[in-house]
Amino acid sequence: MRVVVAEDNLLLREGLTRLLAEGGLTVVSAVGDATALLDDVERHRPDVAVVDIRLPPTQTDEGLRAAREIRRRHPGTGVLVLSQYVRVSYTVELLDSGAHGVGYLLKDRVSDLREFTAASATAGPPSTPSSSTSSSAATTAPTTPCAPSPNGNAASSP
Repeated sequence: MRVVVAEDNLLLREGLTRLLAEGGLTVVSAVGDATALLDDVERHRPDVAVVDIRLPPTQTDEGLRAAREIRRRHPGTGVLVLSQYVRVSYTVELLDSGAHGVGYLLKDRVSDLREFTAASATAGPPSTPSSSTSSSAATTAPTTPCAPSPNGNAASSP
């Protein structure tokens, strides 16, 4: 599975890249802002984009807006959004075009490499039957049929 990573913090970006590669995914690009993310998704056509919600220049919701744009422009690309904060409104906004091929994880709840790479893969191409929504139990949107995993790290719909 081919992945593009967008995270503005260099240490986190490099860490994500290495963890995804260690988990068997191919990171084709790792960038630090939403503009580069959109360019590289267009260029590489990945299966999934792993995106931090808060990206430069304002550190507000540039990553979320880029994720929504990826879903609009490239419906075959899944999106896994990473956030430091619980914001149900972000989840609802991301899911407004459907739940398949979308994931939302809290950064501080990711504690297992296998679960993280599985969540990344699950957010993969929305057209595949195995795609589902990944979400922290604390951020489940009412419109998304999710159930928390036993350890609270990720949830998936069948």
